Amino acid sequence: MRNLLGRLLERAPAELERIAGVWAIELRGYDRHSDVSFLYRTMTDIWAMRDVWERIRPDGRLVTGALAEVAGEALPATAIADQTKLPVDIVRSELLTLHDTGIVARDERKRSDADREQVAPEPHWFLPREISMLLERVTTEQIAGSPRDLALDDLLATAPYTEIEEAATAWGARVIPALHARGELIGIVRDQLAQADRIERHIAALSDPARNAWARLKQAGGELPVDTLFPPADVPLATRRRILRELAAPLLIWHGYTGDTRLVVVPHTILYPTPVEVVPPAELRDVHESDVVAPEWLFPYASAWDLLTIVRDITPGPLTMTAAPRWKSLAEGDPAIIRRLRRRLWRADPESFDLPTGYIQFLVRVGALMGVLREDDDRAVPGDAAASWREHAFTTANQRMVAAWAGAEDWIEGRERVDASLYGASWPATRAALLRAIGELEEERWYDEERFTERLLQTQPELLRQAQVAAVPVGRRRPLDTSADARDRRTRVLTLVIGTTLETACTWLGLIERSYELGSERPVLRVTPFGRWIAGKRVEPAVPGYGQSPLEVGANFQLLLYRPTPRRVWALSAFSELEALDRVSSWTITAEALIRALANGIDLEQIVTFLERQNAGPLPQNVGYTLAEWDRGYRRIWLRRSVVLVPEEGEESEPVVVALREAGLEPELLADGRILLVFDDPDAGERLFTAATRALRERGFAPLGRRS
Repeated sequence: MRNLLGRLLERAPAELERIAGVWAIELRGYDRHSDVSFLYRTMTDIWAMRDVWERIRPDGRLVTGALAEVAGEALPATAIADQTKLPVDIVRSELLTLHDTGIVARDERKRSDADREQVAPEPHWFLPREISMLLERVTTEQIAGSPRDLALDDLLATAPYTEIEEAATAWGARVIPALHARGELIGIVRDQLAQADRIERHIAALSDPARNAWARLKQAGGELPVDTLFPPADVPLATRRRILRELAAPLLIWHGYTGDTRLVVVPHTILYPTPVEVVPPAELRDVHESDVVAPEWLFPYASAWDLLTIVRDITPGPLTMTAAPRWKSLAEGDPAIIRRLRRRLWRADPESFDLPTGYIQFLVRVGALMGVLREDDDRAVPGDAAASWREHAFTTANQRMVAAWAGAEDWIEGRERVDASLYGASWPATRAALLRAIGELEEERWYDEERFTERLLQTQPELLRQAQVAAVPVGRRRPLDTSADARDRRTRVLTLVIGTTLETACTWLGLIERSYELGSERPVLRVTPFGRWIAGKRVEPAVPGYGQSPLEVGANFQLLLYRPTPRRVWALSAFSELEALDRVSSWTITAEALIRALANGIDLEQIVTFLERQNAGPLPQNVGYTLAEWDRGYRRIWLRRSVVLVPEEGEESEPVVVALREAGLEPELLADGRILLVFDDPDAGERLFTAATRALRERGFAPLGRRS
């Protein structure tokens, strides 16, 4: 391959030193590859190439021009002489000089038939690909002259893609190399260069030499010869390049020519940017409540209640054999799990019991972020924070869910809705802006959702600015060659993203309510008291409650929950069956549910005490009597683990018991002479077996047997 890096690797150390001298750099000398890498970066820098090209003689420029015309093909000196009309001896001399600078490379492998007959064949010469591209750019600049009067869009159109990337990065954008559309990057850079205050802030953060150079350029009207701005006798070449790169990285300065004189130019459109016309953001559109489809009533903190239901579902009791679901199945919304849960979740459709797409997956991800759910050996189990989380009120529990969602680094609410890839997006910052915008809405008023989104994007122009948009199905993709194309597509994509977030996380977490306008079916939204509280715009809202006592126990075994809290919901789900979720949710105590609770280690006394306290009085007589009957009918068999010691026939058990007690163990002697060492921890059996074996052997016994 005719690339520069390969040619440098072929050079001897002495040649590399000679080339480095021409390019005014000092090799570090750590190792060969480090030196080549450093030299390669310098030789592919356009400012360094302009410096070296300035010192090449006219004949040398003719020679490089001839090689550039054949697009990387290797030519002998004689062919170059024919093209340039220069004497062959002069061509050979210039080729050797250019070879010493690293601009021209020699290809001795290519030999003609005539060359093969010669003892010393004629070498062939070519321009490495990177050098050819840079020289083409320098030649174009010389023809174009000064860019002082070009419009900003015309300027940016001449910049290579890599420099547009570098400029966007210099202005603070998070750029992933080679992923962003050119038009999108140009839009970012143009927005900065078109505002004088941003330019001044950027200049203020530069080094002192760069600020001084900028001040001299402004004083000179935006254009100075390079040698005037940086006198060669006063400013070393390496220092000059560093200052020029510092100013050129954000595209504040450009390079031009007047004849053969090199210029540093601040185009007028950058030196005196036209004030940006401020377009007022779109006004919010109110929708009268009579024109809105009345939404179904839901518990304000339904997401916390539903997450609590999921935690209950995967919580195994100490005496049950039901395995926890696989983490992947739960996190990905396995249909079997959804069917098992959906009748117990607030967000289920009241008729079909269908759940919103991605709802369970979203709750699981939020639960995992809070530590309420976790993966253990490929199984989904309650996390370390589950017990403390359900001890709080629903407002606090839901607030913690909002905080976990708002801080998530990826778009957890939209995965199942939109096949989107937004690289480099700052989701926490985006959600913070969205929460602020929601908090500015007035309670009890419906707003047009599309107008809300439009206003948000206009008032927050930096929203997801640093994200690279890709793989979003918002219509047929087309090349984004201009910044107008990029802005249009970006607006459509961000509208889709914000709309999806409103429809999913913001609605599911109870920050807003959504519905539709009658007739037009345009989506509308209104902020909830909880949403305003999260935004810091009001005091903490109260949890809706009814009745004189938190709970009512009916003679028909029905339980009515008037004042829901996570603790009460958790307790009721342990020993009763859910009947309905409503303003007053109801459960029913059944024999099956009670037996399940008993199997999980809950005593009847605990259940009765809880019900009487929440009921503010004793249970109905028939309920108390029936629960006692069900408890007596529950045939308990307590299982315990133990190590069994069986003395040999004719041997007495007492000495063995004494020996074990001397070793600090607690043996139990059975009537048939067998000895038990009881333990409860499943992992303690092996340790107990080993301890008993060692104790008996040390006291003269011969313990035998299998670990079973």
